[in-house]
Amino acid sequence: MAEDAQAKGPAAARVAVSRIIHTIHATTDLPACRLLYQDALGGLVFAENYFPAEDRDCALLYVTDHMIEPMAPRTPGDLTKPFARMTARIGQAFHSFELKVADGAAASQAFRDGGARTASDYGSFFFVRPESTGGVLLEVCEMAMPNDPYDRGHWDPQVGQGHAGQVLALDHIACVTADLDAALRFFTGLCDGEVIEDAATSLPQPGRRVVIRLGGTHVAFIAPVDPRAGPLGAFLGKAQNGIYALVWRIADAGRARAHFAQTLKLRVTEAGCVSPGFAIEPEDFLGARHEFLA
Repeated sequence: MAEDAQAKGPAAARVAVSRIIHTIHATTDLPACRLLYQDALGGLVFAENYFPAEDRDCALLYVTDHMIEPMAPRTPGDLTKPFARMTARIGQAFHSFELKVADGAAASQAFRDGGARTASDYGSFFFVRPESTGGVLLEVCEMAMPNDPYDRGHWDPQVGQGHAGQVLALDHIACVTADLDAALRFFTGLCDGEVIEDAATSLPQPGRRVVIRLGGTHVAFIAPVDPRAGPLGAFLGKAQNGIYALVWRIADAGRARAHFAQTLKLRVTEAGCVSPGFAIEPEDFLGARHEFLA
């Protein structure tokens, strides 16, 4: 259980996570994805770049207080590149979220010493493979993102509020897992995450829901009672990297629904929601599921 997992990693030995930097949205159409975040959720783009080592393009944007990185392979057919291979495997979907640490090399060593498997280690950043985290692909980085407003003294995440999408802030990142013990072992044993909620859930099906505070962000891990049934079973049964949805707090559900459905012609639904709100159909958001709580 949570107490046992945390006991395996004494606070002094666990890797300190200062923040969750961003969530990566893998796409095959970067301009369309970037525009969708701007139009639907009021995303504010602050940087764009190309990373030759992985032959992929990205945009960096904030939706109020949470950074999103839409990312696309420049040459999708070149499966010698890791990001092209990943996109070919999972399609358009959430790819990973990124942990900020003080020392990337030290964090990589600590995770490997703790039994975790890492990949694509570039020194200043690396990935932790899903089999080590309960199913979630993680990026870990010591660097600041280029031109990140968060690192400036006048940064105020409320600058993104007031858009027709009504987003106030990120409520949590929702992950679905078939191995909750592994998730707890990594995020509270090897990292300094803190369990703040552990309870049964019925949304969207019976299961156990554990919420961990990690670098100031809440991450929910949901383990369905039957991992082969329902919408969560369908998610676990396909190629994915563990991130089920980003769940946002909004100011006005009626106005948000009207903006999504009437202005932008995006379908909204309550089906499959892990929270008592509604979602934009993932097919209409280039494979990413966004849920909204008033």
